[in-house]
Amino acid sequence: MGPGSGSNPTEAVHRRPSVRRRLLAFLLIPTLLLMILDSGFVYFVALKYSNHVHDRDLGESTRGLSNAFSETWSNGQLPPDARQLIEFSQQGRSFYAVYSERRGFISGNAALATVSSTMGGTQPVLFDAVVNGKPVRAAAMTIAVVQGSTDRLTVTVAETLRDRQQQAREILLLTIPVEALLITVLMVLVWLGVRFGLRILDAPVCRLAMRERNLAPISGPDIPIEILPLTRTIDGLFERVATLVELQERFVADAAHQLRTPLAGLSLHAEQALAATSDQDRRNALQHIQALVTRMSRSANQLLALARAQAPSQAATQLLPMDLALWLPEVVSRRIPEALQAGVDLGYEAACDSAMVAAEAHSLQELIDNLIDNAIAHVAREGTITVGLRVIEAGQVVLTVDDDGPGVATAFLPRLGERFFRAPAAADGGSGLGLAIVARIAEVHHASLNFDRSTLGGLRVTIRFPALAVVTAGVAW
Repeated sequence: MGPGSGSNPTEAVHRRPSVRRRLLAFLLIPTLLLMILDSGFVYFVALKYSNHVHDRDLGESTRGLSNAFSETWSNGQLPPDARQLIEFSQQGRSFYAVYSERRGFISGNAALATVSSTMGGTQPVLFDAVVNGKPVRAAAMTIAVVQGSTDRLTVTVAETLRDRQQQAREILLLTIPVEALLITVLMVLVWLGVRFGLRILDAPVCRLAMRERNLAPISGPDIPIEILPLTRTIDGLFERVATLVELQERFVADAAHQLRTPLAGLSLHAEQALAATSDQDRRNALQHIQALVTRMSRSANQLLALARAQAPSQAATQLLPMDLALWLPEVVSRRIPEALQAGVDLGYEAACDSAMVAAEAHSLQELIDNLIDNAIAHVAREGTITVGLRVIEAGQVVLTVDDDGPGVATAFLPRLGERFFRAPAAADGGSGLGLAIVARIAEVHHASLNFDRSTLGGLRVTIRFPALAVVTAGVAW
């Protein structure tokens, strides 16, 4: 692509959505359309008013002309000056017609007389007609001829519509400047209102821009309710980021805490191996180094396992239906060789044929492995570890791990599950992270975790899962 093919940043900014432009468009465009409709309405009202005034004048002219005919009737002809007055108009022409019931058309416009011969009444009757190809508005009135004659005259006066429409247009033209001024003022007020109204966002934007590591919520009493869903979403994002930062800092602190002592020991024993003058001293130093490396490896693995268990994504892990009565025996059986090598009797007891829970297999296996590792580390050779499973009437699946080790004093039981906590009588080599991993995985599975004295004499760990479905029976091995 050539150098001129890239997009212009300024154009990209202009193409972005704008709240100001959107508000102005939604406010001004309907306002302009409303003003246009208002102009049409004004013209309609003005024309209606003009028609009303002209109809009234037309009716009065018809009544006056009828009275003149009634008082001066001879041959139905108007004097020339009266005819000129009634037919003359600067905007068009006015017409009149006189029609006799006995003699027919007498005077005026014959076409108008033909149309209006049946329209008259004792009062002026208004109607529309066409005279000489022009639309007109007419008023007709029927009067009795004087001197006792039985003849009746229909007197009609008509005028073109041009004058009416001209007056309506004049009224509209008078209102257009006023409406234009109102539109201009309204547009300025809307623009200023939107501009100053959006300044309410300046304060939270400035607060947000001035932050560095502060991830506190930005929602406050000065946040408009219209953008409150957005700020709450940002607050949720800040909360997740703060959790990730806290987990990262905690992982670094945990790693430093766990690896500081082994690293110091590695350095010391490496110096001893380098300074050793005999093979036996060098061998002893290397054995210590190997033990420390094993300890560091185990600590690192547990730190990673704890970090995974505490990660927010772990809390969102999809829990699927799982039958612990079918899954747990297989998991326990895979640990038997390791237990035999440690001289420990690892057994499994179940009081149900089915124990359905919502679980994630990988993390649940990590929970079982940590419980069995913890038990193996604390029982003596020829000791006993029993993994149990049962269903209780409260709709819970209960998983237990019992051992006959030294156990933990009652005063320290509430602290089990804390990171790096180890009971005073605990065996050497532990990291204090195994039960913390168990506690976090249990929390993800919405299960409760309890520590108590076992009937075997050592520690009992009890985990209660919400049951999905249960079928009780009994098996043991």
